Amino acid sequence: MLSTIFKFLSGDAMESLVGLFKDYQDKKLTKEELKFRLETFEATNTQELKLAQIELNKQEAGHSSMFVAGWRPFLGWVCGLGFAMNFLVAPVGTFIAASAGYPDVIFPQAEVSTMMPILLGMLGLGGYRTYEKTVNKERNKI
Repeated sequence: MLSTIFKFLSGDAMESLVGLFKDYQDKKLTKEELKFRLETFEATNTQELKLAQIELNKQEAGHSSMFVAGWRPFLGWVCGLGFAMNFLVAPVGTFIAASAGYPDVIFPQAEVSTMMPILLGMLGLGGYRTYEKTVNKERNKI
């Protein structure tokens, strides 16, 4: 949750990190010990932040307001419409226009390179949704 993220940024984790560097500066730690402790610190806190993000995602997805829970489906539709324009509407429209005697008609193309990171991230979430359905854990309420 957000409280965990804020706690990380302002609380014990930052004090611990500053303490590590003070110990190194005061020669209480060798370079190898500092490196090991920093790697341990990173692994521990990265996991905590990821768990907090997962919890936040769960709360967003389960929200009753479409302004909170509906942004992912909206982005899915936008990406889907962009792909439909690029791979269905434009080629078929160009063929029809050329067949009708208008070979110079050019259909606009959506920028695929900007849609791909969004779409691929959402497909990863969709894969998780498929997994939920296979283990009978899906929720169909919005």
